[in-house]
Amino acid sequence: MKKRFARWGNNLLLLGCAAVCLWCVGTKFQAWAPEQGGDALLFAAGMQAQPASSPSGAGASPSPSPGGEAPLEEAYPLPDDGVVSLGGGQEAAPAVTPDPSRSSAPVEEIQLEGGAQVADFFVKDSTGSGTDLLAALEEEPSVHLKRDGSVEILIYHTHTSEAYSHSYTGFYYTDMATRTEDPDQSVVAAGEALKQALEAQGFGVVHDTTVNDTLYNGSYDRSWEVLQKNLAEYPTLQVTIDVHRDSMTTDSGVKYKPTVTVNGRKAAQVMLIAGCDANGGWGDFPRWEENLRLALRVQQKLQQLYPGLARPLNFSNSKYNMNATPGSMLVEVGTEVNTVSEARYAGQLVGDAIGQVLKACP
Repeated sequence: MKKRFARWGNNLLLLGCAAVCLWCVGTKFQAWAPEQGGDALLFAAGMQAQPASSPSGAGASPSPSPGGEAPLEEAYPLPDDGVVSLGGGQEAAPAVTPDPSRSSAPVEEIQLEGGAQVADFFVKDSTGSGTDLLAALEEEPSVHLKRDGSVEILIYHTHTSEAYSHSYTGFYYTDMATRTEDPDQSVVAAGEALKQALEAQGFGVVHDTTVNDTLYNGSYDRSWEVLQKNLAEYPTLQVTIDVHRDSMTTDSGVKYKPTVTVNGRKAAQVMLIAGCDANGGWGDFPRWEENLRLALRVQQKLQQLYPGLARPLNFSNSKYNMNATPGSMLVEVGTEVNTVSEARYAGQLVGDAIGQVLKACP
């Protein structure tokens, strides 16, 4: 009997140790996953994406950023509504056969919709703040650009190495590079198209292409430094735009390619993000409503000019360095399986819309 109780005691001790270990692992993963963004979701699915050049120290402990949060996740939770498969409505992928020696999975072209209607466009509001979005839309933004030759707009990239695909084949290799320092193949290309569209409308624009994510951890610390450097160098800056790209992979490994056709040409769908600090929790984001007013007007203009180009505006309890100016914006352009041509075109169209909004601000 004593031996039996001893065995039970040992078993209970082992189970207790196992439970503690699992709790520790879960806690560590929760802290690690937001820093890794979309790659964390791929890792959890057993298909860790390989960067174009593996950064050293990728396992370093995350450091808090002036943005007050972990870096923006590349992969938002897949929406539970508004996913419209484009199927036969889009140009078919070329008849390319995957290399059987490499692991591959499908790419599906979709158009993301959903959200709640505000005026003639849509917003996904996860803040719980009760913000009257229609009233915010009707209020004037706080930016007043002169278009007098001075630099008034900054474009930059917190995750500068986020890459796009060279072409659309209908599939991707699971070891595909999702990051690159080639500016012609990354979000820098979308940012450059955005810059050119704004300059064509008479705005003074600087495009800072500093690579802030050689180490993913601390990207927002480094992009905050980039912001402050440019604000000091160009005191006339009023608008800052952080250009990213998204990533969406289903549990079965399908990657989504959010795409829309504008004037007969494919463009990557875009998503604007507006932060919120209604309860004062951030402590240093008092002008978030001014950012929101501008984002709402840009979202509306995108819908009016290019219906379907913009996914619903993402209004969330986030900051992501948008406390730098009352005209701060964050724009996600496509995903890693959109082509760089689609991303550039989207950047151009977004620039057209932002420019029209800014010109209308008295």
